[in-house]
Amino acid sequence: MMEGGQFDIAGDSRNVAVPHGRWWAVVISEQVCLDIIGLLHGSTSVLTTTDHTTDPPAVKKSEDANALTDSGLVRPLLAKYDLADIDTAIRWLTLGGYVGRAEYGLRGPWVHTLTDKGLDVATNGRFPDEERELFNLVMPHLVFLAHQFTDDDSPLERHIRARLDDAGYEVVDGKVDGLEPFRHAILQKITKARFFLCLLTRRSELAAGGYVSSVWLYQEIGAAVAVGRAPLLLVESGMDPHYAGELQKTYEYIPFERDKISEVLPEVVRRFDVDLERHAIPLPVSRVASRS
Repeated sequence: MMEGGQFDIAGDSRNVAVPHGRWWAVVISEQVCLDIIGLLHGSTSVLTTTDHTTDPPAVKKSEDANALTDSGLVRPLLAKYDLADIDTAIRWLTLGGYVGRAEYGLRGPWVHTLTDKGLDVATNGRFPDEERELFNLVMPHLVFLAHQFTDDDSPLERHIRARLDDAGYEVVDGKVDGLEPFRHAILQKITKARFFLCLLTRRSELAAGGYVSSVWLYQEIGAAVAVGRAPLLLVESGMDPHYAGELQKTYEYIPFERDKISEVLPEVVRRFDVDLERHAIPLPVSRVASRS
């Protein structure tokens, strides 16, 4: 199980260290970055400062083209995007040399400014192809599906894969050959995918009634949380409250009946779509729509 950032592999005393992360997968949105550059382009920032070393104090006015104060840049974007996504995009643009800062004095006011590199993007309406590859290092339409590899659960897995595939999402799971490949591949898959979906189904019946699922699924949930994913659980009816209930208090979940799995899958797709829209990430292309 997860303890101190360690992922214990069942039947093996060794641990795989995984970093503690945020509760969501950070994706640098190209659209947010373009909107930031678009706001800066053509704007003029006028700052007034007072020099108190002179008598009387001298008032100085400074103008910067293609520039805005932090408030002037961020506040208009809040109507469309989360503050965290805006801050992350500004940080990305600054590190990439698209946006700089003009400062006045050691502790004076400052403004965001477009660099020559940023002006090129504003003029062309897009980032260079080599830079665009840096967006979405976490694959925004990739879903890691945690499930039991049993004959009983195979039909459920196929239903989920088919529905997500129709919606344009790609699905991977924890199937690998051998222990050593697993130690790296499974965490790499979870880290690469924006979404973590767990099919929490019955495995063993308890003497007091109710069922528990595979210990392995609980471990995969722990690994997902450790690398910054917020699990979405599909919880089969009949699961023991002590095992499933504690997870349901912490993470998003959708209960389902085994013979009615298809009824809850549209809600799974809806939640993924809402998350993408909320973070200004393009929705996947529906394969059903593309075939019609």
